[in-house]
Amino acid sequence: MRRAAVALLLLAGALVAPASSTASSQFENQCQYSYDRYWRPVPLVFDGRLTDGSGTELTPGAQLAVGDTVRYSGGTVSALLPSWIVSFAYESSMIPLGDGQLPVKAWLALEATNTAEGVTAPIALTTVARTNVVLAPSGLVDETRSSIWVEAAPIPAQSWTATGGEVAVRQALGESLGPIPARPDGSTLRPRGSLYVDAALTFPSGELFHLYLDCLQGQQVDQGETHTDALPGVLGQFRVPGYGGTVDATPLAGAVDADLLTGAGPPRAASGAAATLGSSVLRLRLTQGQRDAWLGNATSVEVSGTIALAGARSVEATKAVDVEDTLAVAAAGPVTLTLPLPDTTWTAATGDGIDVAGSRVITLDATANGVTRQLVLTRTSLTDPYPFARILRPGAPPTPITPRPTVTATPTTVAPTPTAAPQVTPTPTPKAGVAGVASKSLKVKSNRVSTSLSCTGQTTCRGTVVLRSAVKVKKKFVTLTKSVKYTVGAGKKVTVRLTLSSAGKQYVRGKKRTSVVLDVKPASGKTLSKKLTLSR
Repeated sequence: MRRAAVALLLLAGALVAPASSTASSQFENQCQYSYDRYWRPVPLVFDGRLTDGSGTELTPGAQLAVGDTVRYSGGTVSALLPSWIVSFAYESSMIPLGDGQLPVKAWLALEATNTAEGVTAPIALTTVARTNVVLAPSGLVDETRSSIWVEAAPIPAQSWTATGGEVAVRQALGESLGPIPARPDGSTLRPRGSLYVDAALTFPSGELFHLYLDCLQGQQVDQGETHTDALPGVLGQFRVPGYGGTVDATPLAGAVDADLLTGAGPPRAASGAAATLGSSVLRLRLTQGQRDAWLGNATSVEVSGTIALAGARSVEATKAVDVEDTLAVAAAGPVTLTLPLPDTTWTAATGDGIDVAGSRVITLDATANGVTRQLVLTRTSLTDPYPFARILRPGAPPTPITPRPTVTATPTTVAPTPTAAPQVTPTPTPKAGVAGVASKSLKVKSNRVSTSLSCTGQTTCRGTVVLRSAVKVKKKFVTLTKSVKYTVGAGKKVTVRLTLSSAGKQYVRGKKRTSVVLDVKPASGKTLSKKLTLSR
């Protein structure tokens, strides 16, 4: 077992890079914990198998045809959590000394781009978390010998029908689950992420406590407080040429492989607010015959055209964007052409986000050696084009908050065995954790300041930290950074990153070294202030 790191939560599902039926893929998720609303990184590990309709395993980059089936089977998923979960759960009397078991439910959204089915959700999952708590002679949890691990939950087999364009099988974008019956009374809620977890814990009194996690692929910005949405990592990615083509009205041989793609995570916009899509491209992968018919033997061509985009649930509804670029190409053989799309700004007409898709017809002109030839691509499938980019709904988290109960840990005595030293009775009243500043000096790098906090005592330390000037300016201290939340496990250290505010940047400008004060305010108790030297 891992050192108390394998999850209290369980998620399910699973697809993998499809080169092997035993392969695994790991993706960084950000999960919001219901008891304090903190966002924390949680790696998800997916396993499973991707095959075509005949059962043949799909290798990475395999080429399929419009109408082919992509199947997923044998999938599981688990999550890795930090070691403090064991101590937290035991100190709160959520898990017992020795062996224990917790029921876990989850709801997952999977997605296969450029398919008729698109997002499959919600996929209901069930499993159990097994716990083993061992105490050190001090009466505290021995994290080197204790563990919480989750049995990988199976996911029902799924299948998608290719409609043309790159098929990327992945954990879906945020906002993909829709309403799910995840509240304790059975009523529905709408998660922000694409995976929602419910771990049920029962106290010795019989009181039931639910720990919820709302998860999506993303990266942290401010520790625990905010994150950016990420473009999901793929579990399997396949080519599906989906356009018929003509050059100057003469049909091309074979289907043309064309895709509208985005290379950035989705932005968010509330109803009536605008968001800008960037990092998008039109990509063409042409066979040698298609390349010769359109480009001849030219090695440099000017490509231009107008791409029509549709934004579902947007105020604008449609946009026409001009693309123009001079591209270097090989004189012979198949070629890949990538045309950047200009940034587009869309206004949300509702609070449900915007799906942006391309037109069924794409027209491009290529000019080389004074000759212009026109390429017209028409989507083969009658299915509407799949959204290549999305603007998600705003960031107010809908996660139901269950207040963390106030619990006094019940001391447990374990009788010694004839062949082993007696185990130690847990301390009935653990010493409260107190956060201290471990850093002796601070340094500014790219307008960010990192400091190390330690936690003494026997319980987790939580609170906020902020940096201010050591001297007053116009009779007031200057607040140099925004306040940032911290969580430090008992006996542990963490690094907290602070970002200079506008006032902070101005205050340190031109100063190689200056005195500052770090104010550490615990969730309860007195603020600790430590004077430090800040250097650039």
